[in-house]
Amino acid sequence: MQVRALTDRPNSRRAWERRASPYVPPAPFDGHPLRVGLVGTFPPRKCGLATFTADVASALRAAGDHPVVAALVDEGDEVDTAVEHRIDRASAASSRAVADGLSRDVDVVLIQHEFGIFGGRHGAMLGHLTRRLTVPYVLTLHTVVERYSAGQRAVLGPALADAALVLVFSQQAADLLAAQFHGVRARCRVVPHGAPDELLRHRQGDLRRRLDVAPSTRVLSTFGLVSPGKGIEHTIAAMPALRASIGDVVLVVAGLTHPAVAAVSGEEYRAKLTALARDLEVSDVIVFEDWFHDIDELAVLLEDSDVFVTSYNGAEQIVSGALSFAIAAGLPFVSTPYRYAVEMEKAGCGITVPFADPVALAVALGDVLTDDVLRRRLADGCRRVGGSLSWPQVGRQISALLGQVVHASSGQIQVGQLEA
Repeated sequence: MQVRALTDRPNSRRAWERRASPYVPPAPFDGHPLRVGLVGTFPPRKCGLATFTADVASALRAAGDHPVVAALVDEGDEVDTAVEHRIDRASAASSRAVADGLSRDVDVVLIQHEFGIFGGRHGAMLGHLTRRLTVPYVLTLHTVVERYSAGQRAVLGPALADAALVLVFSQQAADLLAAQFHGVRARCRVVPHGAPDELLRHRQGDLRRRLDVAPSTRVLSTFGLVSPGKGIEHTIAAMPALRASIGDVVLVVAGLTHPAVAAVSGEEYRAKLTALARDLEVSDVIVFEDWFHDIDELAVLLEDSDVFVTSYNGAEQIVSGALSFAIAAGLPFVSTPYRYAVEMEKAGCGITVPFADPVALAVALGDVLTDDVLRRRLADGCRRVGGSLSWPQVGRQISALLGQVVHASSGQIQVGQLEA
């Protein structure tokens, strides 16, 4: 049986499911520029997904397309001038109205998905958007877990079934998803988490001068929105042993407290971190940089660091923008073994150690910092991988996939013939 084109059943749950048919490479798509509806959180909201959505918008523009941003907002939120549609996260009517507007104005919709960014139980507002769209849509999944709850499956399953393609950040994520949702594997595409092109350009940094440390001082760094799930306390707990073994070392922790955490508990977690550093008598070698990363400052931070460290508490994390940025900058890492870190370790970019084990963390950091051959080998691995992470390259990849989807929706090719 042949797969029907999207135009035959625009909102059928099974419209995109692959059937048994011979593969025929799709004809080249020459319909650029595309008008792409881009749904997600967006700056000035301070979260990694908002930054990601803005970066996708810029990358699509650079690829020659025209993104139309639909930002998920709460009442009273400020919005960027680039935002053309506001989706009230608490309003089903708002989701449906924006879906109607996008269906009139764009060729394809690209939706960033995290359960926490859509309103309703388990992000149920996602369905109000996707069921109303009459143009094809693509889902980018920022979290893929080993076992979805029944409530999560009830929300995500129908949205996946109707999606033209599903973008994930790793093959492991695609495998986890395919094991739980029938018919999804054929529509999964692995597209890496992009990193700013500026991080691939070497520059003369001034971080060490600002920190007033000697050129010989070893600098560890970590950055991102600060929250208890980041496990920063384990890195701090590793500092006494690391200091004893290698001497001159500094840890830079860069990032604001996550707004969602600050709204509930203020700066309680950060206060616990500073108290721990004081109790362990390493306050003098730990620097808290309280900023939401400006790309130039971030480039300097990574350029002037010797090792990047992430000590997240859980294994489920399927991607880390911070770790992607460090790898793009050519910076080796030591990390706990969450899924993305394990995948990047296999690619030769760093080393993982057990969760919540400051002793193992200190040993691994010491090995990388003192073994020049090991550090250069890991840095070479980062450069091999990092070349594929620049946003211009990732943007072209996303644009090409969206072009295939639009081509398929026109009926010129069968949905099952989208390139893998």
